[in-house]
Amino acid sequence: MTRIAVVGAGWAGLAAAVRLRQAGHAVRVFEAAAAPGGRARRVDHPGLGLAIDNGQHILLGAYTETLALMQDLGVDPAQALLSRDLTLRSADGGLSLRFWPLPPPLHQLGVLLGSRGLDGWRGRRHLARVFGALVPDSIDASLTVADWLNSLDCPPGLMAHLWEPLCLAAMNTPAQTAQARLFIRVLADSLGAGPAASRLLIPRDSLHALWPAQACTRLGGDLVRQRVRTVAPDPAGGWRVDGEAHEHIILAVPVTEARRLLAPLPDATDFLDGWTDPAQSAIGTLTLRLAAPWRSGHPMLLLHDDPTQDAWGQWLFDRSASARTDADRRLVHVVIGTADRYAGIDPAHLAAGVIGQIRAQAAAGSLPPLPEIEAHALVTERRATFDAVPGLRRPGAVTPWPGLLLAGDWTDTGYPAVLEGAVRSGLKAADAILESR
Repeated sequence: MTRIAVVGAGWAGLAAAVRLRQAGHAVRVFEAAAAPGGRARRVDHPGLGLAIDNGQHILLGAYTETLALMQDLGVDPAQALLSRDLTLRSADGGLSLRFWPLPPPLHQLGVLLGSRGLDGWRGRRHLARVFGALVPDSIDASLTVADWLNSLDCPPGLMAHLWEPLCLAAMNTPAQTAQARLFIRVLADSLGAGPAASRLLIPRDSLHALWPAQACTRLGGDLVRQRVRTVAPDPAGGWRVDGEAHEHIILAVPVTEARRLLAPLPDATDFLDGWTDPAQSAIGTLTLRLAAPWRSGHPMLLLHDDPTQDAWGQWLFDRSASARTDADRRLVHVVIGTADRYAGIDPAHLAAGVIGQIRAQAAAGSLPPLPEIEAHALVTERRATFDAVPGLRRPGAVTPWPGLLLAGDWTDTGYPAVLEGAVRSGLKAADAILESR
């Protein structure tokens, strides 16, 4: 039985640990934080009087590895997730895109014919061009999302009200600076792959309950709450983690922590110089606890943002349409991308602006009035994602040191910083160890 250390109990590290444990190996997982889950974890919030996810996340039907991992751990996606054909509707009713459940490529025709708010035929022609251009490897790596969309004659209204919020949702990077190739990869694997791949999947409970909780239960005492200080080659072969012997190591930690642990290793400079230390961006989530469920009829709505008017939110999640418990059904989450923009603004002032944004746009869209708000809380994940800009150089799973692998959404997954990318990176690192044996 091989003894393997996994450093980091986020989605990448836990996915690697599960794969290796299933293959019959002894796995020891080290986690510095108080709770596993990385940047997709459960937090107790005293202001709300209940535990909430540190940010609202969704999955897509295209997240095949994450869905398979859930099933391997005994979690039924049909029970754990609200599943809907992807519909993008703005709260004010001005924009609505419905992805009809037809075989590809007919589903694309359904979008073109069954949507409104597309700026007339120019907008429909633009969407048709987008569907025909979803080939990531054909796109210059230096091109931004805005440049790519403008080359396809994107109307200004669609750029502002559709593509910009979609780009923030997928990459947490503005369209003017986001890398087009990564954005196209997300679109190609979801919207371009047919109705099943583009289905919207919203957790009914917490993210931790989807599968990390089951993974932690299986690990038991092999999940150690400890920040790793050093990793070093063992003169007798293999590796030492804070002096403890292991045959292999997977570093499934944030990029800055990976650099810290790798820097003392022999010949580390050339390897570290070969990949970018990307800038980090924040994501904010404003949670409203209502006196009663809102019952808007829509689990997810698009908000038109305008920070100059204190309208910060881009995506709204009405939990009355997706949650399992009575307490969770009285919650509304509003996601604020590139949340570094509101640094220094009083949270109460920001919350008041977003609440006004919801009420005004819901009224314009003939949605029910928002019930009385009992409490609200703003959670900001400061280092939620890396800036997915052109020119990124991301390392793969394999390193110059035999037996030491990397995992994490910041590695070269082919995706921006999304949950599926993290899971795939962990599985890839685990498979590299299994193949080496």
